[in-house]
Amino acid sequence: MNSIFQACGRLCLFCVSLFFVLTPLSAAPTGEIIFVHPVSMSEIWISNAEGTTARKLFRQTYGSIDKIEVQEEGNYVLVVADKAIFEGNNVRIFSGYELFLLDRQHPGRKAKNLTLGRFTDFVDADISKDGDVAFIRRPGIRLIRNEELAKPEPKIELLFNAMEWNSNLFEIEWSPDGKQIAFTTHNGLYLLDVATKDVFRITEMDVCNPVFSPDRKQIAFSTVVARNGKLWTKAITVVPVQPDAEPEIVHVKKDYVYGVDSWSPDGKFIAYSSYTHKELVNIELFRSVGNFIIPATGGEPEPILLTMKYTVHSLDWDDRTYPVEPSDSLVTTWGKLKAQK
Repeated sequence: MNSIFQACGRLCLFCVSLFFVLTPLSAAPTGEIIFVHPVSMSEIWISNAEGTTARKLFRQTYGSIDKIEVQEEGNYVLVVADKAIFEGNNVRIFSGYELFLLDRQHPGRKAKNLTLGRFTDFVDADISKDGDVAFIRRPGIRLIRNEELAKPEPKIELLFNAMEWNSNLFEIEWSPDGKQIAFTTHNGLYLLDVATKDVFRITEMDVCNPVFSPDRKQIAFSTVVARNGKLWTKAITVVPVQPDAEPEIVHVKKDYVYGVDSWSPDGKFIAYSSYTHKELVNIELFRSVGNFIIPATGGEPEPILLTMKYTVHSLDWDDRTYPVEPSDSLVTTWGKLKAQK
C-alpha cells in the first residue's frame, strides 16, 4: 500500500512540476536573467525569466562564486569569488575573496583579477553604469575607478571612511545613474553622494539586500519583521529614496530565509530568492523554495527560472540580448543561434 501512495505522490509531484515548467508567466516579464548556477556554482548562466532558454554565458570557472553584478548599459560583469586553496584528498580551504571582471562582448577572454590578493576580506561589491567598482573593506568603502580597470594592478582608493561610525558596513548598491551609493549598517540604510561625500539615512529598519528601482526613486530590500526562536518572518519592503522615508511592506513570508535580488528592467517586478532551513514535506511540490517575482506594488508571487532544480542565490536582470558561447563561435547572439537551427 505504501508503494502505491509513493507512486501517486511521485506522479502528482511530476504533474505539478510539469505545470510550472510549461505554464508561461502571466506577467510575461521581459529581458534576460544572469545568474550563478545553483549546482555548478563556479559558472555564470543566462536565461529568460521562465528558465526555458538557460545556457552558460561564460566558459571560465572560478572558486565558488558568491555574487555577480551586471553593469547597467555596459559590458562588464563583476564577480565576487572565493579564493580557494586545495590540499590533499580534494580538501578545499576558504582563504578570502577576489574581485573578477568579465566582458560580455568578449566572453572567451580571461577574467581580469582586480584585487590581486590585496583585499581578500572585503564584504560586498558592486559596479556602476560608468564602470566604477566599489567594495566594502574596513574602514569604509573602497573604489576602483573605471580608468584603472585595464591597468595590470588597478589603483584602489578609499572613497568613504566610516571609522567614526559605531557600526560596520555590510552591503552596497550603486544608484542607476552612478552618482550615489546605498549602504547598510546595524543602524539602517544610508545614501552616500559620491561627489560631495554627503550621507543621509533613508530608514533605520534592519535592511538586507538593497536594490534600486530602475528610475532610482525607490529601494527594495528584505527585513525581519518577527522572530520566534530560530523561525523568522521576513518581508520584502520598498522605500522611497529620501531622508527618513516611510517603508512599505509588499510581501511577507514566514519561516523562510529569503532576499531581494533585482528589479525587472521595466520596474514592474521585484525578483527574490527563497530557501528554508527546515525539513518540510513536499517542499518541491508546492514550490515553497526557489526564485520568484512579485509586483513592485504588492501581489502574489510567481516562480521564475523553473528549469533550475535548486534556488539560485545570486542573479541580476537586464533587458538586452547577450552573446553566448556555442562551440564554433564565441560572439553569436542567442537569437541568431535559434535562427540557425
